[in-house]
Amino acid sequence: MYMVPDTGHQKAAEAIMKVASTIDPQSKCVGLDAASHAYPFLSHFFNRMYLQMLKRAPKIWDFLYDNPDIETLTRDARGLLTLFGSFRTQKILRQYQPKAVVCTQAVPATAMAAEKKKGRLKVPLVCVITDFGVHRYWCHPEVDMYLVAHEDIKEQLIHRGIDSDRVCVTGIPIHPHFGETMDPKKIRRKFRLRAKKKTVLIMGGSRGIGYLEEIVDSLQNKNLDGQILVICGHNRRLFNRLNHKNATKNIRIMGYVKNTAALMTVADVLITKPGGLTSSEALAKHLPMILTNPIPGQEERNVQFLIRHGAATLARTPEQLIRTLTSLLEHPRKYAQMQKNIQPLSRPHSAWESARRILDMVPPQ
Repeated sequence: MYMVPDTGHQKAAEAIMKVASTIDPQSKCVGLDAASHAYPFLSHFFNRMYLQMLKRAPKIWDFLYDNPDIETLTRDARGLLTLFGSFRTQKILRQYQPKAVVCTQAVPATAMAAEKKKGRLKVPLVCVITDFGVHRYWCHPEVDMYLVAHEDIKEQLIHRGIDSDRVCVTGIPIHPHFGETMDPKKIRRKFRLRAKKKTVLIMGGSRGIGYLEEIVDSLQNKNLDGQILVICGHNRRLFNRLNHKNATKNIRIMGYVKNTAALMTVADVLITKPGGLTSSEALAKHLPMILTNPIPGQEERNVQFLIRHGAATLARTPEQLIRTLTSLLEHPRKYAQMQKNIQPLSRPHSAWESARRILDMVPPQ
């Protein structure tokens, strides 16, 4: 269960479902957008409001995120919202009769924890945290197991009162493609890339959020000696604008790409927003990152984690990004050190680890 579709939360859920069905073909996995089921008339409004806030008023989100005062002030309202959706939540549980419930976002986790507290959910409840940090809305005594990215996140949960034996370090679940061996020569041939040229991959998330246009303009003006692949996601207007402005041989503008594992295999550097899923995918491919435009809250914590472990650098402006990229590409030792730092963080088989942990909790039929 997740809350906002077309995000890393949904991708993590889909990765687990894909692998679980491979491990146990008899198992039936169902992915649900919890908001549209529990609040069918409000879910579109909630999702749109959330995305618009991230895009236009990130400081408001920063104030709200993991704020203990806000948590206290909204406790009654959140209780009423959970109660309002409880009837439909119970209907979902009766309809599917799950052997386990897995939540990749905190809102459905809270709703399921409430059902478990009232005795209406009697099967294992698993929370999969899809960022490199944890906030208070994840923490419920009713959760049977947490799957997290790293020991650091396990320690954060323990600090918040969660028993250590309820936390497993599996990595953030990513598509099993990232654990497969791929042939760089075939990929370069498919995308018409030159092996002797450095390849810079630029991503802005599935919705193309961020200042991608300014980044591409800066790289165009710099006339970087390399080949640049820009993934705009589902942002069609951005795709059309960039295509119109950057019709050059060394810049390739792409829309939504299903198999980013192939492009990450041949990329030398990834410029991206620091989402938990995209960052984990890059780590799986030992791909150094330059992080841009983090969302206050969860992505700022992702930045802190990745920089602390030497796996990425942060560029807050296009000018700073150009300097950072040039430095990384022109200093092989610096580049090699970053790849070395990434190695212990890389978990290409995280979906397999997560799925096995979950299936082990399901009682035999």
